[in-house]
Amino acid sequence: MLWTGLRKLGKELDFERTDSEAAGMLKNCFVKMYDGKNLKAVELYTPQMEDDDKDYIVKKLEANKIKKHEWQQNGIKIEFAEYFIPYSISKIKDLLNELVNYFAVKYPAQKPPCQHCGLQNKTEIYDLNNVSMLICNDCYKHFEKTIQDENAEREYIPNNYLRGFIGALLFAIPGILLAVLLFVFLNSLAAVSAIAYIFLGILGYKKFKGKITPVGAIIIIIAGLIMVGIGTTVAYSVYILQLLYKEIGFIYIDRLFEVLKMPEIQKELMTNIVISYLVSGIFFALQLNNMLKEWKGVKSIKSLRKIN
Repeated sequence: MLWTGLRKLGKELDFERTDSEAAGMLKNCFVKMYDGKNLKAVELYTPQMEDDDKDYIVKKLEANKIKKHEWQQNGIKIEFAEYFIPYSISKIKDLLNELVNYFAVKYPAQKPPCQHCGLQNKTEIYDLNNVSMLICNDCYKHFEKTIQDENAEREYIPNNYLRGFIGALLFAIPGILLAVLLFVFLNSLAAVSAIAYIFLGILGYKKFKGKITPVGAIIIIIAGLIMVGIGTTVAYSVYILQLLYKEIGFIYIDRLFEVLKMPEIQKELMTNIVISYLVSGIFFALQLNNMLKEWKGVKSIKSLRKIN
């Protein structure tokens, strides 16, 4: 994310932004900043990163009582913890200027290499799937072509809704076996197995090349509802057959139908189906929210935009 503090600092430094990052060049270093959970993060990418450069950075972090950092390829990610009050933007700016000035003096004629190929080519900053990256022109063309091909393939797969629906149904079938096992061996509600239909259904939809769209999400919901109802009914029927077998010594299908027509049995079956729908509904909502995020996150590469 990019909240007010870093957005203001980014604008002051003449940076640009993605949806969640502020990024730009400071002298001969590439810098990007973003907000996280209880922290602000700054990533600094330098022309070179030798052991003595790392020692210098560590000393500066220790002097500013900054405890958490992570070395990147030709750079470093610094985290500024903020649990109760926001971390001082002015302190971040001062530290950043110290580090950038150090590398500007030590490597005045160099700039960070391309973050994809690692070569010292002419580079620009691009928004690659909402992540700012410093890449060269050749790598830009590579990403652009790859993304166009992937998006075109996802968009134009024939009959992908139908195939996805079939995949969601087929992959959810093992969930029925889980429901049967819970009923027969554990005398437990089959509602727990409803969670399996969600994960298996989404997996099957994707494996059968179902299109990742809101319509696809609805198709998975429909397939899941079907399988939850079928799975609970089948599991409960097997459970009744088991009881009948213990009582009369053999499986009697006509007797099963008679038992299932009994009001108290129908009530218990419907209770299990409703509970299964309630349990699965919660997890469906969580998983399908992730699926919709994936749909919204169609891959792209573009220039960063101005910070307002």
